[in-house]
Amino acid sequence: MKIVFTSGEIVPFASTGGLGDVAAALPEELVRQGVDVIRMMPLYGDVDREKFGLEKCDVELHIPLGHAWFFGTVWKNEFKGVTTYFIHSEEFFERRGIYGHAGHGYADNFERFLFFQKAVVKLIDEWGLQIDVVHCNDWQTGLIPMLLEYGIDGVLREGNEKTLFTIHNLAHQGWAPAEKFYMTSFPDSCYTMHTLEFYGELNMLKGGLVGATAINTVSPNYAKEIQTRQFGCKLDGVLRERSTMLHGILNGIDYARWNPEIDSCLAANYSVADLSGKADCKRALQIAAGFNPDPKVPLLGIITRLVPQKGIDLLVDAMDRLVGTGAQLVILGTGDACYEQACCEWAEHWPEQVCSWIEFSHEKAHQIEAGADIFLMPSEFEPCGQNQLYSMRYGTLPLVHAVGGLEDSIIDAAEKGGTGFKFHDYTADTFYQSLERALKIFSSKEKWKPLMKRAMKQDFSVVHMAKDYIALYESMVSDHEPLD
Repeated sequence: MKIVFTSGEIVPFASTGGLGDVAAALPEELVRQGVDVIRMMPLYGDVDREKFGLEKCDVELHIPLGHAWFFGTVWKNEFKGVTTYFIHSEEFFERRGIYGHAGHGYADNFERFLFFQKAVVKLIDEWGLQIDVVHCNDWQTGLIPMLLEYGIDGVLREGNEKTLFTIHNLAHQGWAPAEKFYMTSFPDSCYTMHTLEFYGELNMLKGGLVGATAINTVSPNYAKEIQTRQFGCKLDGVLRERSTMLHGILNGIDYARWNPEIDSCLAANYSVADLSGKADCKRALQIAAGFNPDPKVPLLGIITRLVPQKGIDLLVDAMDRLVGTGAQLVILGTGDACYEQACCEWAEHWPEQVCSWIEFSHEKAHQIEAGADIFLMPSEFEPCGQNQLYSMRYGTLPLVHAVGGLEDSIIDAAEKGGTGFKFHDYTADTFYQSLERALKIFSSKEKWKPLMKRAMKQDFSVVHMAKDYIALYESMVSDHEPLD
């Protein structure tokens, strides 16, 4: 089976979050399981061509956006058994950032990613690739299913590729003014309420929902939630119409990258059989944060984008009470200016209990996962989430709002087989009550240690995720419904 995996971001080349992680780990595991996979992504100005050994391919791209044509080049990389092709354009990608810079999205993101998507189709045709499935991810690739049908320049294609569209976050949709529809070269029939038109504008993510052979989300629960008005982001009707082709596959993680037994970022390594190194990691994190290194004080960790989706408003409302428990809190992340300011003010007001690192650091992320006792994820909605999976492997019990993949992956401590703590009503009060419950159990070593060990033994490996995707690919190619 031959798969083209397309994404706007892939770790380690360029990424803003979970999409990039999955776009790295899933194709690598698919290859290990015998699937023929090539990846395609844009070549952004921030991608270090020398560091990653990118080689320029002997192919030139001439891509139409309406009546204007744009030139592009293709670069190649081999990494962990996967070939990745990078599509470059001086016009669209030789600039800072992925989707924007200095907190502002680029005004021409529609053109930028339309160019990329047309280039993907052009390469498939130029090289005569015999593809079984083109796997598209999020709005940056949402028009590819329709481009594979209608062509990039108004001439119908005759390809037989199946298309899978994966929703990593329904909230990000790639809207554009209706006046830009002509750039697609699609027939007028593609701009209706049943296709790309969305409240008088264009919606690239909707293109993937209506055009793909099959759709999936990154957790079973999220697949159900997005068919409701509460979580459907105005697309719940479209999703209900395609519900027979909508599947939920829980994200997995790469335990070669997230494993406290071998993690080189940590002050000490440890395992479920020997937890002594976790105490060293906690002490190191407390010292780095400027706290008193007391093993008896509960240490809370947050690694997040500081945006409303991630439940930062609950943290704002509960912060006085949280600090009143005597717990210590380390925050790592960047995002909206108002939340960044709030985090800095907390650290200034309670320097012995709150540390805010307004940055992204791979090393600090690993150190927080290992050093914290409890990991906070009060997200308003969460398609899957990965930090709760990392946390469990590191013996750091997650405290989560029971939505999306958080509901799928965590068993509450009050239930048999508990691995963390969940709250259901999205309020600061229920969030804080859940924290109180967790801190009470933390105070009892006899109760806490079995929870830690049980969480560490959970298996959310990318191996399982890849098997589920292979089954879905095979069902699409054979036109059989996959088994749940």
